[in-house]
Amino acid sequence: MSTVTDSIESSNSPLVFKVVNSTAPVQSTNLDKIAIRTATRALAGMQKEALVDYGATTWRMVCDEGPWLNGTDLAPFPLGFFTAGLVASYMSEYLSHAKRENIVINKLEVKVDNHYGMEGSLMKGTMIGSALPVEVTFNVEADTTKAMIQTLAYRAVATSPADAYLRHSKSSIFTLNQNDKQIEVTRVNVSDSIQPEKPSALFNDAKVSLESQACAAIIEKCPEIDSLGGEKLGTVKSAAVGLEDNQKRQVHVRGVGTLREDGLKAIEVACFQPIGSVFRLLSDDSALVGGSERAPSGLAYLSAGLSYCFMTQLGRYASVAKQKMNGYQIVQDTNFCLPVELNFEPELANSFAVDTHVYIDTEEDEAATQKLLDMGEQTCYLHAACRAELKTHVRTKNGQTS
Repeated sequence: MSTVTDSIESSNSPLVFKVVNSTAPVQSTNLDKIAIRTATRALAGMQKEALVDYGATTWRMVCDEGPWLNGTDLAPFPLGFFTAGLVASYMSEYLSHAKRENIVINKLEVKVDNHYGMEGSLMKGTMIGSALPVEVTFNVEADTTKAMIQTLAYRAVATSPADAYLRHSKSSIFTLNQNDKQIEVTRVNVSDSIQPEKPSALFNDAKVSLESQACAAIIEKCPEIDSLGGEKLGTVKSAAVGLEDNQKRQVHVRGVGTLREDGLKAIEVACFQPIGSVFRLLSDDSALVGGSERAPSGLAYLSAGLSYCFMTQLGRYASVAKQKMNGYQIVQDTNFCLPVELNFEPELANSFAVDTHVYIDTEEDEAATQKLLDMGEQTCYLHAACRAELKTHVRTKNGQTS
């Protein structure tokens, strides 16, 4: 179990903000891909904090879990960040393709449904996470034909850097550090990249920029909302269902994004099964693709979600196995193909292995720490999504499907 005491409750900072004078390690973005580095640490309970570097900008954001994992439900859950990232990426691509065709978009709403599974026993080492294909629905009003609205939807998915992570199978790679010493990775795929310094000090140096202090809240919890995307949320409210040794359950996450008059994307996310709270996340494109960076990009949210989900599985396994962890953190590198805004050719769409450096402070031996990493990767929903080849199901408002 972790002994970390920092928490969302003890912080005066907003749930997400742009960092001023960031000293976080930044991956370079070259001409053929977008590189994002995410440093994430555990806070109290099931809460986490991340620093997400994209280009010259660093975003600090926090996440929490719902009651199904004994969370405090004060910030979006990991899968909510990932779903929000997908929604924002699809929206950005749709708008880019419409711009190329000189089509005026009067209304754009994108709904994403993600489904995941968990089955097996943690203690026996048989528990494994899984992911099903994404279902995305484009609800569009535009000065064009229904056929073109649907064509733009297919193009948006085809060129989405986020969607490429789903349809191309890539097993994640790792390094492992125990008590400030790099140790062997025994079962998961080994990263050949140099393990960066432990990111502990970066979090203490993250200060809120004046720009973030002046703007409205980027992430907010929506009070008393029991429906999303035209349907009521689920009804199962079982406490701590995810902390049992044996699992056989399904998780359904929905995100609905709309385009505001100021150009920001407003994305509401919630867990339908088991039932969870609704959170609203604002998103803007990165300056690298012509955005104003008033809020994190879809790829920043998606990268944060990947790191959060893996961190949750580390903490979850340590809790069930009663491992004595004093702290845990990671540095994660995600690399994305270029979006259409950068003249990306759809037929070249590709994805890259998630590269994660894991740092564990523990009283356990090396074998226990290696087992922790193995089970964290094996049970993580989003690393399962990266391993699989998932073809997204595309719909438009008139019900036509792929």
